[in-house]
Amino acid sequence: MSATPSAAAQQSAAPPLSRPTPGQASRFLAQATFGPTPADIDAVVRDGYAAWLDAQLALPPSQTHFDWLLQQGKNTEAFKGNGINAPLESTLWRKFITAPDQVRARVAFSLSEIFVVGVSSITASWPLFGAAGFMDLLAEHALGDYRELLTAVSRNLSMGCMLTYRGNRKEDPRTGRHPDENYAREIMQLFSIGLLELEPDGSVRMVDGAPVETYANADVQGLAKVFTGWDIDGPETDVEFHRRPMALNNALHSMAEKRFLGAVIPPGTDGRLSLKRAMEVISAHPNVGPFIGTQLIQRLVTSNPSRAYVRRVSAAFDDDGAGAGARGNLKAVVRAILLDPEARNPDLGAPDWGKVREPILRFSGWARAFEAKSTNGAWAMPDTTDNTIRLAQSPMRSASVFNFFRPRYVPPVTELARRHLVAPELQITDETSVAGYLNFLAIYVDRGWEDLQTPYTAEIALARDPAALVARVTLLLAGDAFSAQTAAAIARAVSTIPPERPRDRVRAAITLVAASPEYLVQK
Repeated sequence: MSATPSAAAQQSAAPPLSRPTPGQASRFLAQATFGPTPADIDAVVRDGYAAWLDAQLALPPSQTHFDWLLQQGKNTEAFKGNGINAPLESTLWRKFITAPDQVRARVAFSLSEIFVVGVSSITASWPLFGAAGFMDLLAEHALGDYRELLTAVSRNLSMGCMLTYRGNRKEDPRTGRHPDENYAREIMQLFSIGLLELEPDGSVRMVDGAPVETYANADVQGLAKVFTGWDIDGPETDVEFHRRPMALNNALHSMAEKRFLGAVIPPGTDGRLSLKRAMEVISAHPNVGPFIGTQLIQRLVTSNPSRAYVRRVSAAFDDDGAGAGARGNLKAVVRAILLDPEARNPDLGAPDWGKVREPILRFSGWARAFEAKSTNGAWAMPDTTDNTIRLAQSPMRSASVFNFFRPRYVPPVTELARRHLVAPELQITDETSVAGYLNFLAIYVDRGWEDLQTPYTAEIALARDPAALVARVTLLLAGDAFSAQTAAAIARAVSTIPPERPRDRVRAAITLVAASPEYLVQK
């Protein structure tokens, strides 16, 4: 395996980024945030990509979901059970749409589709606070150290519920009981190293013409012993237990030898030291950089990144370029992803560049572009999972730890399959969901959603000039990745609506742009 150049060396070799146009700034913001706003486009054009991004990366986390729910008085008996989780949607969409620390919030959401917790799987009381607290945890660590993130996730009660190791007990030879292996398997398969050994560029490492598996069942069995003895910290008398990491009961923790991934934790090692050592071993595995880096590229920028792009991001994971050789600095990884030459200056016409814009980002993109606000501060939003009349996706409502869609999903019997390309988001796309999205789009563009409203003031001012109106809408929704021909066709359609109906012209322009393939595929 060839040596990987440092992140600093690779960044210095890249040509300097030119001053962005408004269209380029909008496309950058679609990758870095929950959608461009007019003010952010102006700021990126003024300051440049790197300066704007560095200012964002320096921002502390904004108000937590947990604190907002407390502020709204949702910590009552009425919200103690599962299935009464509507306030969770409210705070998630609130932050997606209005948080000042947009890059942190967007990365946290991306991480929530790698480290997956679904609210319906949380078996403790007040599950909405558990899900909210888990998203807060991801936001806290989104730009920090990967090993600290992995440790925090591993001690989180909601994850303990999701992957059934909350209350996991040590082995008992008398009864034949073995520790629950669920989390031990998924922390390797999904959260860190994947199933096959990888080269730094994300390609599968081959030995004698065959791929090499990263772990075997014996590794799962050994690692499972680490995750014994952990459970809720304190009684379920109020919601604060969801903020606390799980507590260790050493009497239930396995004191046996623990062998996994070539490491050995000696017998008699207590639970805290066992967990610390496990996190060190997993985080040091050479697969983590390309495995996690590729998925973050997919969530933010493009579904099929080049090998060179992955290699540069992996190098940033292995060495943040700050001079001390720090590994696992997620801030450096995010910066490498968003400022990479391929992200900033791609061939927009290339068939393998870009990603399907997942439904959650379509709604947040509309809300941010047209400055939608909650009229009463409640941010009332429904579960948008329904694929017939809504989005076929709702945040933190994945039914499985494998997320709404898999990172390597290939739609069968398609041109994508023939070209050996992946398209994760198409796993939740079918004839029904396409129609459902259009139905939901028509509703919220027309009249907002419950208390979430937008006046369309700037757009109405342009309504007498259909070409100018459509130019503004395409800038805000698709940036420079929208053809002049499609924009002209939409402007012609808008011009058939009488100018005395300016709001109808605005609605038509937004609906036609948001329904077009050139918007639905984020470039």
